[in-house]
Order: sequence, then structure tokens, then C-alpha cells
Amino acid sequence: MRKIRITTSIFFLLALLLILCCVPKEKSSITESLEIIKTYPFGDSDPVPILIRSSLWGKGARLYPYSFIDEFSKTAEDREWKVIRLENPYILVSVLPEVGGKIWGAMEKSTGREFIYKNHVLKFREIALRGPWTSGGIEFNFGIVGHTPAGAHPVDYIYRKNPDGSVSCIVGSMDLPSRSRWSVCITVPRDKAFFETQSFWYNPSPLHQSYYAWMNAAISTGDDLQYIFPGRYHIAHNFSVPLRPWPVDKNGRDLSWYKNNDFGSYKSYFTVGEYENFFGGYWHKLGFGFGHWARYDDVPGHKTWIWGQSRQGMIWEDLLTDSDGQYSEPQAGRYLNQNDHALFTPYSADNWKEIWFPYKDTGPMAVASPVGVMNVIREDNSLTVNVCPLSSIDDDLIVIEAGKEVFREHLTLSPMEILSRELDLSVKPGSYEVRISNRLVYNDDSEANDLHRPLKFHSFIENTTEELFLSANRFEKERNYYLALEKYLEVLEKEPLHTRALCRISELYFRRGEYRRALDHVSKALDNVMYDPEANYIYGIISRRLGNLIDAKETLGWAARSLKFRSTAYCQMAEIFMLEKRYDLAEEYSRRALKYNAYNINAYQALSIALRKAGDIKQASDINNRILELEPLNHLSRYESYLLTQKKQELVRFQSFIRNELPHENYLEMSLYYYSLGLIPEAVQLLEHAPEYPSVHYWLAYILKDEALQKSRSWLQKANSLSPAMVFPFREESIPVFKWAVSKTPENWKAKYYLALIYWSKGCVREAVKLINDCEEPDFATFYIVRAYFNKENNPEKALSDMQKAAAVNSSDWHNWYRLLEFLNNRKMVDKALTTAKKAVNKFPHNTSIQIENVRALLNGQKYSTAAEILEGMVALPSEGATGVHSLFVDCHIKFALQYVERKDYLNAIEHLKKSEEYPENLGTGKPYDPDFRLQEYIRAYCYDKMGDDEKAEQLRKSIYDYTLKMWPDKKEYPYIGGLMLQKYGDSKKARLLLRKKKPEQVLSALK
Repeated sequence: MRKIRITTSIFFLLALLLILCCVPKEKSSITESLEIIKTYPFGDSDPVPILIRSSLWGKGARLYPYSFIDEFSKTAEDREWKVIRLENPYILVSVLPEVGGKIWGAMEKSTGREFIYKNHVLKFREIALRGPWTSGGIEFNFGIVGHTPAGAHPVDYIYRKNPDGSVSCIVGSMDLPSRSRWSVCITVPRDKAFFETQSFWYNPSPLHQSYYAWMNAAISTGDDLQYIFPGRYHIAHNFSVPLRPWPVDKNGRDLSWYKNNDFGSYKSYFTVGEYENFFGGYWHKLGFGFGHWARYDDVPGHKTWIWGQSRQGMIWEDLLTDSDGQYSEPQAGRYLNQNDHALFTPYSADNWKEIWFPYKDTGPMAVASPVGVMNVIREDNSLTVNVCPLSSIDDDLIVIEAGKEVFREHLTLSPMEILSRELDLSVKPGSYEVRISNRLVYNDDSEANDLHRPLKFHSFIENTTEELFLSANRFEKERNYYLALEKYLEVLEKEPLHTRALCRISELYFRRGEYRRALDHVSKALDNVMYDPEANYIYGIISRRLGNLIDAKETLGWAARSLKFRSTAYCQMAEIFMLEKRYDLAEEYSRRALKYNAYNINAYQALSIALRKAGDIKQASDINNRILELEPLNHLSRYESYLLTQKKQELVRFQSFIRNELPHENYLEMSLYYYSLGLIPEAVQLLEHAPEYPSVHYWLAYILKDEALQKSRSWLQKANSLSPAMVFPFREESIPVFKWAVSKTPENWKAKYYLALIYWSKGCVREAVKLINDCEEPDFATFYIVRAYFNKENNPEKALSDMQKAAAVNSSDWHNWYRLLEFLNNRKMVDKALTTAKKAVNKFPHNTSIQIENVRALLNGQKYSTAAEILEGMVALPSEGATGVHSLFVDCHIKFALQYVERKDYLNAIEHLKKSEEYPENLGTGKPYDPDFRLQEYIRAYCYDKMGDDEKAEQLRKSIYDYTLKMWPDKKEYPYIGGLMLQKYGDSKKARLLLRKKKPEQVLSALK
């Protein structure tokens, strides 16, 4: 017995040793926890549709149906947030799934240093497209230029351990305006000193969508920070400057050093002109750096962004963090400039990988790859090679000169194990390369990767039909659909049979739900070019929407002759066969679609459903699993798993993964997909599981109107009974739903209001206004703000009445008072504004927006002393780039000064003019480099003239003259005043250019 026990013990010991030997030395781990983070929170959303915040071609229409948030706390509180942590022996990465899924920070463990800036507080400020934004980490931006609409809100997420020992957290959501879906898989390998971001972005709609994708990272700044961004040139936002040299500018400043950017305002450097896969930075004093690597073909956009180093920018350090210091933003994008957009093809996906890494003790990197970072220093008789491995290296270090190998050494290195070799080699500049196999190669020829192709960033002048078309196309790519349509229609005025314009117009009308107008335009294109693939595709999707399935299949078949539309058209045909309950053909055409696009998620979904309907449960399940391999956050595949098994736990699992800000929109999107396939039971059942929301109930009522009349009436009654607060319908498919609801319950105003919102968002303003005016007098403040918006130009009295009614209906929401005050101030209705401001301030004494409108009212009423006193005590939180409150401060003291000028009290006038040159940081704006004080100096010169001090007057006028020439051609705020001084001192040619600018009439009139 004892022998057996000993033998057994030895057996288990050997087995244990075998297991331990097989376990990798490196381990990665992933955890989810709730952590207390010091937070400066933001308030509730503005209940008024975001459409009101701009004209139809501005940000409002491009962001609808998202809401805007404009209330931010100046004090902190401890809040609990979900944190996902991924780590291995080399790095630690943190993710915040409730803050847009952003990477919170990333640390290199041997040094304890953050190579991605981690802001230890969440200090939300009005910077993003929807308002709230917090600095630090890496933010994911898809769909539209600007900080993502999801950036401060929960997104969907899952995390997992992978078979290869790595760990991943996948975050993502639906971008509502485009209805595209994005996800980013953040992976920490078990044995490498970097993390990956694998992006997956999919357009499930039948329409082209705006294509824009940038990763916005953050790093700490410092005088020792050097940006390592390959490129020969740089360009700024909006193509506002032509290509300029990089890194050394025309004044000899090396802009790659953070400290050398101590001039001008904020900096955006998009670097171009070299075919390189990497960029990064290095803190020389710390001997530490960060880097980004991706194939140039995948991520050619390399940008660094810097807050201005004057107080104008540095004020944001305290506004956005408590103790983590100033930061800068290295960014990576799919195009070369953030003003460049494309059209995202229907039913197509994009998928690309980037890696983010630390490095140390090498000096600034000369080359990088997933293998490691290398820096090479050549001196007369030696060559120093420094390598920081990111992966294990078991390979040869080779030096080649003029094609001949001159050095070789075998290396065995672990990640972050630094190699430094000083080689006794005398090599000629530009003649050698240093390599570790083919995986990390440094070439000393500085021009080896230079691009010679044309690089011209510009807007289109619109002198020709083609330029007009391209201009329209750019607006469409940027989601400026209203303006795009206007421009395309101008193209047709010049060239009535312009095929591409006819196709684009047709798609824009489809987007508006105007299917007949869309069909008319694309028919003209087919009349002219019968086999045009795009025209056939658009004709096909319109015909499908109108129920003409034969024409739809026929034209989609022609579209499929083109590779551009082949997969999409076949998938559309598969979906039509689903509608016809011909599941064998639906399966066949889904598989055809997948032959030409392995990422066509719609085709996989149609295939899965066709297999389920045919009773092939095993294959359907396999397809669902394939979908989740490609798109782990795909909710419909999880719902299909429930339909296959009918197990309650599968339903719970499906519901538990919908964690984003607006879950009802996911249910609606999936239900409408089923509805488009004619799968009524699935559509209804899914909506019955959805969270309570008016649009959900209207759709249920509409779908059941023919099959279950009593249920339909019940759902319609329920929809009409729910509060309209924060309800923003936006899908063009919903137009017939709300039209039907209006016809069934014409006495109820809500369906009319919702339908008006959809029309408004699509640019159909006339239809929206008619519906709004058809509503009676509801007990809903937002309605009156919307109606006032439509009436403010043509019927200002009615608009004023509605604004007053909004404040009366809901007097506890400051937005209603603010909009009323803003209207009164804009109309210069001084007495009413002052009376209303007094009430509003008493009601909301700490609201900055109300205070600002109060100051405007006081300035309009010439109560400068009171306005100045309020500004002195105000604390305003700015938005990025905003100068509005400071402008009020300047205006207040200049007007105060002019009042003293009128009284001939020139000393007090001068005092207020000098006061106006201050930048009180309590008003949210720091002093920039070279501020424009020419207007104040002009008035002061006048005052000194009147006081008989000709010398001081002359000094001030000469100061204006010198400043104007120094800042030329930058016109700054007061170009006209500069023109007057150029004229006075004989520079008439330049003076004429500036004297065409707007005159400061009030000032000039006061000084006559």
C-alpha cells in the first residue's frame, strides 16, 4: 500500500511539473471592478432637439438624434465607475466602458511611467460634439469630425481571455445619425510590451454614410518632449494653410520640440510626405518614450495637437485636471487630414490594427515595429545602436553598408530588455542600414521613404461642373446633406444628365424618405445610361422600399455586375427573397454576397435567419458564432441564438450585453431589420422586450394594425400617453408610422410633433413647420421652444409669445429662461430683457448661462457699472476655443470708456480701456500670445490727444502700426484700425486691404 502511495505521489508530482513547464512564463490578466474616481460631473441633457443649435447644414442636423449637454460642475464628487484592467508583466492598460469606452491610461511597469496620459480625475468640460469631454487616455472617433458623441456615455462592452494567452476588452456602440456600428478590440498580449487596438466599423444601412475615423490619444507634455512624427510637411485644420515644412519651419524653429511651440495659438500638425508606419515621442530627461505603429496603408493620418503655451491654452490644464499636468494629443487616422472624409459603402466593413507602446533608454526612436524600437547614432568612427524590444528577439543584428554586410551579432532579448552597442564602424552617411532580420530596419537614407505624389489639400472653387459636383460630394461626406443637395441640384442646372449627380441626389431624397422624388431622379440616370451600376443599385433599393420587388431584383442584378456593388446587391436580393419566403434563394444569394465581401454582416445575418427558417439549427448557430467572431458586440446574433434555442438564459444574455446609453435604439434597429425582411413575429416579439419608449410603442401599433387591431390600438394609446421628454425619432422608415398615427389619432399632438422632428432633421422644413403649426397648445415647454425657432424670423411676436409660454409651462428648467433672454437680447428689446433677466437671476443665481445673458441685457441697457461688477465675480467654464464671456468683458469696459469719453473724463476712460486689456481667468479665457489691443490703443490715443499729451498719443498710434505689420497677414480682431494707421504712416497699398474690413462704427462715431 505504501509503495502505491509513493508511486502515485511521484506520478502527480511529475504531472504537476509537466503542467508548470507548459505554462507560459508570461501571463496576462483582465479584471472588471467598480472604482471611486474623483469626478466633476455634467448635468442633464438639454430637452430641446439638438437641431435648434445650428442651421440645417451645421452640427445640429449632423448630430441629431443625440442630445446636447451644457451644464458642468465646478466642484468634484466621488463617483463609482466601472474599470476594466488588462495587464501582462510589461504593461497595464485601463478602460472606462461608461466613458465612451475610452482607454483611461497605459503604464509601462518597469518604470511605473504612463506612456498614455492618465488623468486621475474625470473633469468633464464642454469640448465634445455633444458637450461633455474629459482629457486623457485614447478616445475612439468614428463617423463625424470632432470628439465622439459617445465620449462621455456608456457603450457596449465585453472582455475575455483568448486561447493564445492574451486578454481583450471590446468596446463599441451604434452611431445613431449614420446607424453604423463601431467597435474596438483592445488586446494586451501575454508576452509583449504593447497593446493592440483592432477597429471594426460596419455600415449596415443600404445608403452610403460619412466615413471618418481617428484615434485621439494623450501624452504628458514638458520642455524635454520631442515629437517623432515622420513627414516633410505639415498642414493645419480646414486646409487653412498650404503645406509648410516639417519639422523645421521657415523661421528656423524645430517644431518637433514641444518647447519651441511657444508662439501663436493652438497647434494642429498633420504631418505628410513620408511613407512610414510609426510615430511617437520621447521625454529626453526621463529617457522614456511612447509610440504608435500601424501599416501606413491602414493608418496614414499622423497628427499632433498642442494647447497654446500662452495662458490661452495653459488655462486648460486646471480646467481639465487637478494634478496630472498639461497634455498633448498624438492622433492617428484613416485619412491624412481631419477635414478629409469619404463615403462608406453600404453593407461594407473596415477592419484595421494599431499598436501603442512604451520604450526607454534608447534616445528618440529612429524606427519602430512590433518587434521593437531602434535608435542609431553615427559618429565619425563609430555606430551606436540602441534597441528596446517590444517582443522577444532571437535574431541577428546586422549592419549593411552599400549592399555589403559589415557587422552581425546574434541577439537574445526579452521585451523591454535594453541593448546598446557601440560598434567600431566608420560608415558613410546615407549609405547604410541597420536591421534585425526584416522586421526592424533602419535606413540612413533620409529620402528613402519620401513621397513624390501630389499632395494638395484644398476646397473646390466651383468654377466648373466637376468642381461643383466635388464640392457637393464633400458636403455629403461631411453629413451636410442639406447643402449637398443644393449643390448637386446646381450641377443639374448646368448639366441635366450628369449621371453621378442624379445618383447622389436620388440617394439624398431616399435619406429624406422622399422615395418618389428619388425614383424620378435615378430614372433619368437610367434613361441615359441603362447599365450604370450605381444608378441600378439606387433604383433597386428604392423599388424595394416602395414594394416593387420585381424591379428591385432586376436592377440589383445589374448592379451586381460591378465589383463595387456586387456583395451589397446580392445581399439586398437575399433580403428580398426573405421577404418572399424563398429561403433557399435567400441562402444562395447570402453566400454569393459573402464570396465577394467576407465582412458583410448583413449577408451573414440573412444567411443565419434563412437557415433557421429552413430548420438547419446547427448551421444557423455556426453562422451566429461566425458573426460574433467578426463583430463580438453584434446583438442580433445573440437574439438569433435565443430564437434558435428558446432558452430564457439566452434571452437574458442577449439583453445583458446591451449596455449603451440608449438601449431602446438597439431594439428598434434590430426590429426594423426583421420588419424589412417580412419577419413580423420576430419584429413584434423583439419590441415587446424593449425598454419603454414612445417610438417603440408606435412601431408596435403600426406593425400590428392589420393583424391584431385591438393590440394595435392599445399600443397606440400607450405611445400617445408617454411623456415626449427626450424623445427624438430620426429614421426615415418611421415617417409612414407617424403619418399613420396622426391619421388614427388626429386629436393627439404628439405624433405630429414626432413626425415634424423627423422631417426637420431631414431638411424638409416646410413639412415640419406645417405639422408644428397644426398642433394645439400642449403642456410641453420644449414644443414652444421648437415652434418659436421656426417663427423667430418671420413672426417674432409669435416666437416671443411661445418662448414666454415655455418659461411659464416649465419654469424650473433654466434652458427656457435662457432662450427667452437670448431672444430678447438679440432683438435689443432692452426693457423686457432687463425685467426677464432679473427674474431669471433670482431663480437661477448660480447658472452661468443666465448670468451671461443678464450681462448682455445690462450692456444693451447701458448699465456698464453693474455689468462690470457681475463679470468681476463670475466664474465661467469655457468651451474649447470659446471667447464669448471675455468678449463681453472687453465690450463692457470699452463701452464704459466711451461713456467717459462722452463726458470728457479721459482719465477714467483710459483706466477702463486698460482694464479691457486684461484676461481675467475667472471668465474662462487665458491671455494669448500677441493679443490685439489696437482698438483700445486707438481710443487711448484719442484721449491723450484731448488731454494734450501728443507724445503718448503718437506712441500708441505707432504701436498699432508696428503690431499690424508684425502680425501681417494675420488680420486679428481689429484689422480696420490697423488699416487706418497704415494709411496714416504712408503704407497705402496694405492699408486698402484692411480698410475694406468691417468698421467699428460705434467707436468711430463716439470719437467724432
